[in-house]
Amino acid sequence: MFDKIKEYDTLVIGAPVYWYTVSGLLKTFIDRLYMLPEAEVLNGKNLYLFAQGSGPDNGTVKSITFLANRLCTLMGMNLKGVYVDTADGRKTLSEMAI
Repeated sequence: MFDKIKEYDTLVIGAPVYWYTVSGLLKTFIDRLYMLPEAEVLNGKNLYLFAQGSGPDNGTVKSITFLANRLCTLMGMNLKGVYVDTADGRKTLSEMAI
C-alpha cells in the first residue's frame, strides 16, 4: 500500500469513530506508516481526514483534529482539513490554515 501512497500528492483517509477518536485499525496504520524507513517521502503531501461518528460533545472533533495535526507535524505533511459527520447528524468541518 505504501508504494501506492508514494505516487500521489494528496492522501484522503476515511475512518469510523470509536470512543471519541478514530478506529484502532487507523491508529495501527499510522503507527506502521510512521515507522517505515522511507516515510520521509510523505513530506509535503496533503492530508484530508474524514470521520463518521461522535460523542455527546465536541471532544471527538478535538481529538481527531489533534491526531491529524500531530501526524502531519511528525510526517511533514500539510493538513488541509478534518471533516467529522457526527452520529446525530451535525456536520463539523475543521479547516486548517493553508
